[in-house]
Amino acid sequence: MEKQLYFDIEDAPSFDEDNFIISSSNQNASNYIYKWPNWASNCVVLFGEGGVGKSHLANIWHNKANAFKVSLENIDFKEVQKRKNILIDDFELYSSKYNDLFHIINLINEINGYLLMTSKVSPVGLITGIKDLDSRLRNATPIKIDRPDDFLLETIVIKLFSDKRILIDDRVIKYILKRSSRSASELIKLVNIINNKSMEQKRAITVPLVREVFSDIGH
Repeated sequence: MEKQLYFDIEDAPSFDEDNFIISSSNQNASNYIYKWPNWASNCVVLFGEGGVGKSHLANIWHNKANAFKVSLENIDFKEVQKRKNILIDDFELYSSKYNDLFHIINLINEINGYLLMTSKVSPVGLITGIKDLDSRLRNATPIKIDRPDDFLLETIVIKLFSDKRILIDDRVIKYILKRSSRSASELIKLVNIINNKSMEQKRAITVPLVREVFSDIGH
């Protein structure tokens, strides 16, 4: 019988540099982020579907560049000017703040700073409704993280459980990957469902429990 120790704790994901796994799907993006400050432009947009590691890689740059992380909901322009290197996560979600984003990009240009933004969509095809901002985004350097390969998918599953303080059996990992979609965002949802069922029923995360989860969600 498999034994597992559980903690009913919802931890924030670990964005430590040592925990970022490089594979064929993120190698180019990783190489470019690590090239800083030797970037082609001072505005870079790191994009890809949910869960592929954009925020993780962006936070590695955040630490290396001593950057200031900005939420478009609440912007301190004085701090932006003071810190120069700026990180904005999921900028495309804040359409009501696009005018402020335009001013941040201009300010970064004026003070010769660097701006790294993450997004689920390519900046090239994004229409903001502000012509000058669209132009700025098209001039930014787009860096894509592709959908994860097999190696990275396995690593994602291990990390998702690890972030919840759960050591997962290799047989369970293989079972999950054999039957799940190849979407990182779907894997995130699936791991949460599995963990919730495990906690609710006070059962270890085993192949039978995961099989029940797949049955529950119609797989």
